[in-house]
Amino acid sequence: MKAQTFNVSMPKRLVERIDAQTRRQGSTRSDFIRQAVNKQLSILESWEKLTTNTRQEYKGKKLSENEVADIVRDERSK
Repeated sequence: MKAQTFNVSMPKRLVERIDAQTRRQGSTRSDFIRQAVNKQLSILESWEKLTTNTRQEYKGKKLSENEVADIVRDERSK
């Protein structure tokens, strides 16, 4: 796999936390960030797949974003 280099700006404290973690792991910043991005993308892609399938199968009333947020809040409070 051909790698591509690019610059990312981050708050100093975040970089310090990344560096501390990479030292504990015996890794590098690049490896750590690559793993973190891969993990986040996997989560987002799984969520997109789940929500897409659910939307396609849903036959009920179409809900607004606010109604969905209210339902989620109600469920979380239980």
